[in-house]
Amino acid sequence: MRYFKLLFLAVTSIIAIGCEKPVVDNEQPLPEPEVTYEAMDGTWQLTEWRGEALSDQTFLYIAFDDETRRFEMWDNLGSMYTQQRAGTYSISTNTKGEYILCGTYDNGVGDWNAEYVVSIDQEATEMVWRSEDETSIFCRIAEIPELD
Repeated sequence: MRYFKLLFLAVTSIIAIGCEKPVVDNEQPLPEPEVTYEAMDGTWQLTEWRGEALSDQTFLYIAFDDETRRFEMWDNLGSMYTQQRAGTYSISTNTKGEYILCGTYDNGVGDWNAEYVVSIDQEATEMVWRSEDETSIFCRIAEIPELD
């Protein structure tokens, strides 16, 4: 009888251990990173605009400076020529806890077309801007290529 109790205890322990769900590191989604001036600092290239990849001839580059909270942007989205703009930007949060990015141009044109809900991936290599009308995806790059 004593051996039976030991055997029963051993078998139930093995079954209990075997039924435990193993803990897998990737089961819990990582919290979305905080969007800060430091996280956005650097140079970014627009890779997808309005749901489509940009053509080889179309570009937008934007460089953010976290210390001065200024940006410089080079693009040819609405022109066959490169346009360069600069200004200031700010990050805030809305009532939903989303990060809001907005900017103002230096050249008197005024504010950006929209305020964007912005998110950055865990590695801070991809940034997504969403407005009512569009979604834009940016990838971090080391430097802006030579522009004509």
